[in-house]
Amino acid sequence: MRNYFKLISFCILFLTILDSNGQLPQPVLTYLDGFSFTDTSRIAVKGQARILSIDKRMGINMTSIHSALQLKKHTLNQPQGTVTVWFLPLEDMSHFPMSDNLKISNKNIYTYPLLSDSPNPQDFNAANFKLVWDGGWHPNLLALFAKGSFYEDAFNLPYSANVSSSHASFKKNTWYQITLTWDYPNDKYSLYINGVLVGRENQFKEGIFHRDSIRTSLFTGNPALAISTIKFYNNSLTKDDVYKLFHSEVTHFDRNLETELQYMYEGKNRKPFIWQPDNSWLKKFDISLSNPIQLDSFYVQGKPVNVSISEKGLLIETINKCYTGALLDSQVYLFSKKVFEGDLYVEYEFNSLRPGGLSLLMTQASGMNREDFMADYPLRTSGRMSVLYGEDIRNYHWEYYRDMSDTRNDVLTSGLIKNPFTYPLAFGCLDKPLEKNKWHKLQFLQIDNKIIGAIDGIIMIEATDNGFSNHGSVYNFGHIAIRCMLHTKMLFRNLKVYNRNVVQTISVIKTIK
Repeated sequence: MRNYFKLISFCILFLTILDSNGQLPQPVLTYLDGFSFTDTSRIAVKGQARILSIDKRMGINMTSIHSALQLKKHTLNQPQGTVTVWFLPLEDMSHFPMSDNLKISNKNIYTYPLLSDSPNPQDFNAANFKLVWDGGWHPNLLALFAKGSFYEDAFNLPYSANVSSSHASFKKNTWYQITLTWDYPNDKYSLYINGVLVGRENQFKEGIFHRDSIRTSLFTGNPALAISTIKFYNNSLTKDDVYKLFHSEVTHFDRNLETELQYMYEGKNRKPFIWQPDNSWLKKFDISLSNPIQLDSFYVQGKPVNVSISEKGLLIETINKCYTGALLDSQVYLFSKKVFEGDLYVEYEFNSLRPGGLSLLMTQASGMNREDFMADYPLRTSGRMSVLYGEDIRNYHWEYYRDMSDTRNDVLTSGLIKNPFTYPLAFGCLDKPLEKNKWHKLQFLQIDNKIIGAIDGIIMIEATDNGFSNHGSVYNFGHIAIRCMLHTKMLFRNLKVYNRNVVQTISVIKTIK
């Protein structure tokens, strides 16, 4: 009887994934459906490889970093289309430490190619098209339709056609279906994991996306990956079609994984943030940001267009131009001159006055030995992002408002990173973008190693740090800072900071000079 109900449930699921005509979209090209390599006009194996089977699905695994699978036909030069790739990691795919010694033998260690038009699919910069997982910085699943670096092309004019999903990690021995759709005439691109939309094209681009002509053959292969069925379609499939295809092809459906993906990237079932400080918390900072004299509580680092306080609030404005080296110092950090110790709660309101840009909250910013870096060393002047991750300042940084092109900017996204290790701790999306010219409330709470961030009372990030994971201790001392990148024009008001500390200062000793 139990098997009977299982059969009925499967039939109902299968019927629900069919379209109104009872048919699924049909591919125009299919690879690795039978794992035959005799038709060398279509497919070829370059180097050592093996065929393996895991969880009722076969895949090809390149057993050498010099091996590649060549697909000699594709549809990526057609005006519209879709490609689906099934892949399985043989080990967990998550954050890579950014250290040059790791690249002695292979300079492309961060690149895990799913499809590339470079004969060496690991070589990201050489490919005119690449669909890859990049393990550096905050791990990205991305497609770039141009030669060169993703970060250069994502941030600099002319913007290249790209679609990316930040903080994309994958579990070992689990099959995933990656889907990429394109519509060149309308500059529309979408990226999916297991039928869940995780990336869109840049909504704030200027002009038409740049693309490079894609070469005749595509290549794939990495010793850490098994690649299974690859299909090309001659139209840009809808979100519903992509979801149906995944469910029609999956051999082992993991409902918990789907729930996790939908929670992270589609904002489904997000929880409210309900918390109030009790008597154990001390208010350390409470300023309205409506009186110009209150600017004396901060150190302005960088060269912004404007940092000033009026009755409307604190205005931070940076240059509204594309990212070039000459302009990077025009970005800004607004550091508190005070330091805070112990459990931390930060709250303020913000209002974005124009599209584009990025604002983040930096907390627990200290020197590498927990020293007050602003007191012990010369004050820094750079507004560059490298201050966060590329210098000797420990900090957590929460990107709570981002209209940037290295992740979805058609909805509200949040990412929490631990620096200078560039260690991603949390990522989340809401199901809609943040309204401009409207006040919103930010709340950040850290109790011991637990961190929560909320926007307008909705939890966007949740993380548990670990002081024994080779990414430094759990931070509990330092300055806070508000940072704004290029294109940003925002107002801030009603900044409050609370601390709770088990370490009690009995007295302060001052050296007599």
